[in-house]
Amino acid sequence: MALLALVVTPGAAGAASGVDPGFSAQARSAGLNGTEARSLQKRVDGYLAKTDGTQVGANKIALTGGGELLLALPGEKRARDLDAPNAGLGAAAYCAYTYVCAYSLPNFEGDEMILYTCGKLNRIYWTGTGSWINNQRSTLYAKFYGSNGALGWTSPGGYSEDRNAPWGWVWWLSPC
Repeated sequence: MALLALVVTPGAAGAASGVDPGFSAQARSAGLNGTEARSLQKRVDGYLAKTDGTQVGANKIALTGGGELLLALPGEKRARDLDAPNAGLGAAAYCAYTYVCAYSLPNFEGDEMILYTCGKLNRIYWTGTGSWINNQRSTLYAKFYGSNGALGWTSPGGYSEDRNAPWGWVWWLSPC
């Protein structure tokens, strides 16, 4: 089956229009067929339409001001960086020290937002139940904000986590 070339969404901040053969090769090397690659790109395009990010990999968006958004590949429970060695190790191995990681689903599954810039508010587009890890030093706290921009909750210092966190009220997240 032919693999559809993955396309960077025109108009997304910092994104160049046209086909990026590297994304296509990355999807192919990850074992995706054409239908799966198109499905993944459609999800990437959906995030690009909402964020000020730039697509930098088949399943990876660099967020302006710091941070990354990784999308879980079709058929996989957890997001992984396709360029990273040992990319399939799971959430505990991937949410590196000094980072806050947020997940679209419970138990560190689904799409993953990796944050590291203090004071930067990152929009959360998820609803329902997800999860998060604060893997920073003990004096740094993840901050969760509601739709009006008011601080709604502050996590314990690192290391802390919530495997079943409600995203419905969270509109913004700052790692510290």
